[in-house]
Amino acid sequence: MKYNAKQLKDGTWAVFTGRSKYWPHTISETQEAAHLWAIKESAIWHRQQLDKLSEKFGTVEGGSLSDWIC
Repeated sequence: MKYNAKQLKDGTWAVFTGRSKYWPHTISETQEAAHLWAIKESAIWHRQQLDKLSEKFGTVEGGSLSDWIC
């Protein structure tokens, strides 16, 4: 997974984009809630990477790269 949930100093949880940077909209009261945010944010990142590759390579085996992977 691209991103992970980590605990903040105040006891809440958030999804970190680096060692000390996190998304404020992912601040959660529980580790489980922040973990779900991490899954969502990771999925978004992976989708964006797939879209970039699709634009670069175009058609793969008769369809888009997204279709081919799925």
